[in-house]
Amino acid sequence: MKPDTRPTSPRNLQLDFFRGLALMVIFINHMPGNPWFAYTPSRLGPSDAAETFVFLSGFAAAIAFGRSFSQAGTGLGAIRVLFRCGQIYVAHLALFVLMATLYLAMQAQGFIGSHWQLDNLNYFFDQTQDAVLALVSLKYVPNFIDILPMYLVIMLWLPMIWALSRIHTWLALAFSLSIYLAAWHFGWELTADPLTGHPWYFNPFCWQLVFFTGFAFSSGWLSMPGSNRGLMWLCIAFVIFCYPLENAFGYQRLPWFAAVREQWAGWLDKSHLGFLRYLHFLAMTYLVTLFMHKRQHWLQSGIARAIITMGQQSLPIFMFGSCLSLLGGMLLDGTQADLIDSAWVNLAGIGLMMLLAAFLNWLDQKPWKTVSASTGFNWGFERSMLAFGLMALTAAPLLFLQNAQQPALEMAAVPVPDQVVMLPEDMPPATEEVVFQPQEAEIELPETL
Repeated sequence: MKPDTRPTSPRNLQLDFFRGLALMVIFINHMPGNPWFAYTPSRLGPSDAAETFVFLSGFAAAIAFGRSFSQAGTGLGAIRVLFRCGQIYVAHLALFVLMATLYLAMQAQGFIGSHWQLDNLNYFFDQTQDAVLALVSLKYVPNFIDILPMYLVIMLWLPMIWALSRIHTWLALAFSLSIYLAAWHFGWELTADPLTGHPWYFNPFCWQLVFFTGFAFSSGWLSMPGSNRGLMWLCIAFVIFCYPLENAFGYQRLPWFAAVREQWAGWLDKSHLGFLRYLHFLAMTYLVTLFMHKRQHWLQSGIARAIITMGQQSLPIFMFGSCLSLLGGMLLDGTQADLIDSAWVNLAGIGLMMLLAAFLNWLDQKPWKTVSASTGFNWGFERSMLAFGLMALTAAPLLFLQNAQQPALEMAAVPVPDQVVMLPEDMPPATEEVVFQPQEAEIELPETL
């Protein structure tokens, strides 16, 4: 068999950069009580990092799965999509377990009190059997971890979109738009909480429009408009007009604008991707694309490379960032931290996300295949660290053994009475007090015997 000598296409660094930037913003915005939230791009208008992340996921899906559909056909391409859906499903369940464990651990250590509640997590602890079945069937989807289920459902439509595009690309786009309009007209929802009937925060029937918009641009079905001064100023005017719609600094100082905002609430709704949010995102995307057109060299800087690495590891970094958001919110709980006081939590979280992304990127390079055994390690610091690490891994099972034996040791320390006497219920009460003493002592008998 001849080796595959086809050249691999270079990664889109701009795509990875903005996906990594979106992950940073999601980490900040998902942290409860985080004052940094007010200074993220989410406050510039109706759309926020969620639209960016979903759009870029669709853009990346066209690169990742478009080649599979083209080379292997729709059937095998659909199998690869289903395999990816399985990975996302497992990641979602793992993320729930991680966040629930983190919540319980912080509560057990006294970092948070009973007043601190994770969204509808009590349902899982109070009705565990029902909640587990609802969790695995995606009928129980707590907030803050509902992006992955939304992405999973959207991916299931990908083979159909591709098959329709083989007939005509406009037919595929019409299918996506039809699902969006039907969701608004018929009120299609998926249940996130079986007790209350509360729907998913991100309605996949609506949000698929953003995903497949990115897919269409990446596949060449839609062309990004070129540099046009008239269109640029129209987008700028629209973005400025939308600023007070989502920023309290604007609509609280403009009462008439607040009334308009309330009247247009449906068009701004995030759960169902209000159409004004969608238009605002498209306008922002066009302006950012124009801005970056002659600034691609910025992506070669050190900080940009670190952000790009996060974008290349989007799924594990999203999961890790979600856990860090929860942890940061619990650490800030009750502190009344301002922008400066909360800086350490935000910067530490972003730094940890960058470190994990760099480590995962290093693992993807399979260093164990490129370094020979003779030159891999030399006696000195590196081999000492290796020996220490091996010893730690070897001793790790003993920690679990000690924890398993601890309850038995505690039970052994509880004093047990030497004699247990069972008296029949119909026995008449004794005329004299009977004292049960340890076996080592002499037993005094009554004189009447």
